[in-house]
Amino acid sequence: MNIKLSLRLAALPVALLLAPAGLSTLAHGQSLATQKVQRAMDVLRLKPDLASKACLDKLDDLHKMEKVIEEAGESAHNPNLSLAHDVMESDYEDATESCVPDASKLCAKPGSLASANQKKLCDSLDAIMSVDGSDEGDEAVSAPQGTSSD
Repeated sequence: MNIKLSLRLAALPVALLLAPAGLSTLAHGQSLATQKVQRAMDVLRLKPDLASKACLDKLDDLHKMEKVIEEAGESAHNPNLSLAHDVMESDYEDATESCVPDASKLCAKPGSLASANQKKLCDSLDAIMSVDGSDEGDEAVSAPQGTSSD
């Protein structure tokens, strides 16, 4: 394991606990991708060392974009703010693909010391993942649909 990754893993519990409100609480009107990431983070807070490098990278991207939006929001008329929100939503979708499988692994094998809170958080993650009927975050791959000219 390289030093950068080790440092990021060591800092993860603090980063998750100090995450901006956008990552830690549900608010009315949030996108499904945002809610999925939030629920995955709730689970990963229980065992932060299970977060993969890909998940950590996506969380870094999210935090950077949140900072850009926060700074842009201070400007009265910033034409790039709408684009920044679109990019952030895409970052949430990317984080879903990277972080939900990490959280799902913890839920799939909770261990003998799993708490009632862990079960509640895993049930909450399962519920939000089933809202749209997709298996996003479950590493399922299907063949592309389409017509062939054969």
